[in-house]
Amino acid sequence: MDVHLFAISILEGLTEFLPISSTAHLILASKVFSVDLTTSYIKFYLLFIQLGALGAGVFIFAKKIFTDRQLFINICVSFLPSAAVGFIFYKLFKKLLEGNMLLLATMLALGGLVFIYLEKVFMKRGGVSDVGEFGKSEISKTDAFIVGLAQAVAIIPGVSRSGATIIAGILRGIKKETIIEYTFILALPTLGAAVLYDAYKSRALLENIASYQELLFGFVISFIVATITLYLLKKYLSRLSLVFFGWYRILLAVCVVIFFL
Repeated sequence: MDVHLFAISILEGLTEFLPISSTAHLILASKVFSVDLTTSYIKFYLLFIQLGALGAGVFIFAKKIFTDRQLFINICVSFLPSAAVGFIFYKLFKKLLEGNMLLLATMLALGGLVFIYLEKVFMKRGGVSDVGEFGKSEISKTDAFIVGLAQAVAIIPGVSRSGATIIAGILRGIKKETIIEYTFILALPTLGAAVLYDAYKSRALLENIASYQELLFGFVISFIVATITLYLLKKYLSRLSLVFFGWYRILLAVCVVIFFL
């Protein structure tokens, strides 16, 4: 297996559910490794590793989704507006924004600054000293709808699906731990729909693939890494710091400006 594709599979598993933009990381990795993301085979490879990450999410969260009726309803409410907006504008935004490294850096940095503000200022309003005390544990249907709309903004490179939904959830007064887990779960139908749609559009390319061994290997690597990542994130959910992710995004944005602009 190509060592560059192996690294990209690991990167997908690590970043798909984190609020640091997996798309940005894949774009940057493709430039570092000189991998052309526009070729037919690489497009299919990316589909397979995204399926691997999706499989990990299903493995970790399927039971909770189908045993918690309110959660299932909220996920449906969140998914519909983001799917509608994404379906209508995805192709237009992709054509206009793809390859815009300045926009990528700007969105990474902006998201990072918002994360830091939320945890250092917004969640400490009213004299709250421990951000763990901030917010409500229940997500209403209105909250779910607004979070779904926010997720649609992630069609802009560098925004991050999970980043947008976490920001929207906290601004709606939802507890950080609650909205982060909700974000992980909401990624499943969103990522699933996107992957299936891309697979359908690329179905003719199947005839040109000589071997699926490398594709399947990429799927397995992404699945394993994403499963471990989600397991650890879920286990230490209450300790996750938005400030850490905020500074990471800002540092990554600086690297983009220095090395790719």
